[in-house]
Amino acid sequence: MNELDRIQKLREQIARHNRLYYNQQRPLISDASYDALLAELKALEERHPELAEPASPTQTVGAKPSSALAKASHYRPMLSLDSSADAAQAMAFLSSLPKGSELLAQPKMDGLSVELTYKNGAFTRGLTRGDGTTGENVTANLATLRQIPQKLNQPCPPLLVVRGEVYMELTGFEELNQKLLNRDLEPFANPRNAAAGALRQLNPAVTAARPLRFFPFELVNAEELGFSNDYLALLELRRLGFALNDEYQLSRGVGPDFAAELYQRYQKHRESLNFEIDGMVLKANQFSLRQELGWRSRSPRWAFAWKFPPRQEVTKVDNIVVQVGRTGKLTPVALLRPVDVGGVTISRATLHNFGELTRLNVAPGDYVRLERAGDVIPKVVRVEKKGAQEPVPAPEHCPICHSRVVAKGAYHFCPNHLECPAQLKGAILHYVGRQAMDIEGLGERKIKQLMEEGLLKSVADIYQLPEHAQAIQKLPDWGPLSFNNLAQAIERSRNRPLPNFIFALGIEGVGQTTARDLAEHFGSWQAIAKANREELALVPGVGGVVAASISAFFSHPHTAELAAHLYHEARPAQATPAADSSWQGQTLVFTGGLSSMSRDEAAKLAKNKGAKVAASIGKQVTLVVAGVAAGGKLHKAQELGIEIIDEKEFLARLGN
Repeated sequence: MNELDRIQKLREQIARHNRLYYNQQRPLISDASYDALLAELKALEERHPELAEPASPTQTVGAKPSSALAKASHYRPMLSLDSSADAAQAMAFLSSLPKGSELLAQPKMDGLSVELTYKNGAFTRGLTRGDGTTGENVTANLATLRQIPQKLNQPCPPLLVVRGEVYMELTGFEELNQKLLNRDLEPFANPRNAAAGALRQLNPAVTAARPLRFFPFELVNAEELGFSNDYLALLELRRLGFALNDEYQLSRGVGPDFAAELYQRYQKHRESLNFEIDGMVLKANQFSLRQELGWRSRSPRWAFAWKFPPRQEVTKVDNIVVQVGRTGKLTPVALLRPVDVGGVTISRATLHNFGELTRLNVAPGDYVRLERAGDVIPKVVRVEKKGAQEPVPAPEHCPICHSRVVAKGAYHFCPNHLECPAQLKGAILHYVGRQAMDIEGLGERKIKQLMEEGLLKSVADIYQLPEHAQAIQKLPDWGPLSFNNLAQAIERSRNRPLPNFIFALGIEGVGQTTARDLAEHFGSWQAIAKANREELALVPGVGGVVAASISAFFSHPHTAELAAHLYHEARPAQATPAADSSWQGQTLVFTGGLSSMSRDEAAKLAKNKGAKVAASIGKQVTLVVAGVAAGGKLHKAQELGIEIIDEKEFLARLGN
């Protein structure tokens, strides 16, 4: 793969991981792996400045906000921080500050960043990070947190903007997960995911029932209020009624000894805390120095997050089993002698694929070094001591249905699709999930039980379960109450929004964000099912690979028939058509940066007039809006003779 293709691949990968982390609360890779991808992309883009793209993950923050919640703009952009566990990078940051500068240090909380707005002392608005410019309005949910004052102590300024971290204490997290397990529901992977999921609920009562807390870290408009430095502004927040912990440290001077000693102290202290921290934040304290040092597109030059290395322990591999996932992928999983890694008991770790298993040369009986990468995902780092057995080879047949396995690159698949019990169970579990059709009461154990009883032979059989009241109520762990709750949950699942239904189908590569984009672009399930690859690839965030996956799903008789059956049963609500359809038939592409709004905001304005917005140039594109530093899309549009306008003309045509 050449460097230009690698840049595009990295941009797509990082954007996907941003959506998974910020919008879906289910990270698939560790923080260290994510940082490595971002560092590689930065290095490649520096070698190829001609490929500069304002929408690149190196220039943006977070992910596009979810469509389920109202949006609003931040007081000023909510940037990210440069971060690394490499001490050399931390020292390089310190050396970039003038000698004698005041340095403010604090623990890096592992939670969800939010922005609070107070007017005349009253809490009026709370936003999530979103994409750094626009966040989701979660005011009602934040109002349920006791650490967020509804009224500030007097005297107070007419406008106060505060940023901080919403997090969940470890004891509360463990209690929440135990309650979920008791109800046969999927537990959260870590406290940050639990906090993010709770905060982004549509019902504030759900948020109020979760053990959330708030940690303020910035008075955003401090300079406008006359403060000269960050430390004094934080003390003002305490006076106004916010609860600050005692972990802030102020140093007059930026010597490496102060930072290194404090780093070791925080790292040692983290084990005794009742909340997760994953490093420490170093910031220039004086606002005048911050103005002098300035900002990059996605991060300030006056701050740095020095991350902790992943926690590690050594344990024995008792066995290696093969797990069959919802898409048929065969994954080797190491069953481990239980070991405590940073306060979490780990008893299994995925080995990803058989190529990775061979690379690690890990086998049953080996002693391996295990880390909880990013304090989330258990990962086998290396073999410390070999046992007597050889690595497990890739199976020739599916361990569940015994179909002959098919190799695709580094991965192995069972081609039996929904006829394979493991894939069927995974498909049902996905369909009933919170972010899909939200049918409570069908956890993994109960799905398996109903499959064994012959009551779930297909995903569509979910809707026939209410007809089997007597048979189900006779089963272990069932009764009239649990059955009635399930029947009501199934009925409530009807008329869910179209994006939820599309996501629930489990099409490979189609996550929540892509499902929403498909629904907004096509407006109906029928239009998506009939679209060809080229039409699908025009949807922002889809691309050729996912377009091929969607097309294959609706072209295969079995999955197409199942989707039609589910659609008939679920009756999802269709996307609301634009009130103003004056741009009906137009397909727009935005390239380069816009000065008066983000590209997402511009796309929304175009969609409100009935236009479609595509991610790439194709023969169906009728108009290109070119902003500052427009790249390859502009050149391709010129070659194809597509009409090109600038931001001013775009606004004029909108009537703005």
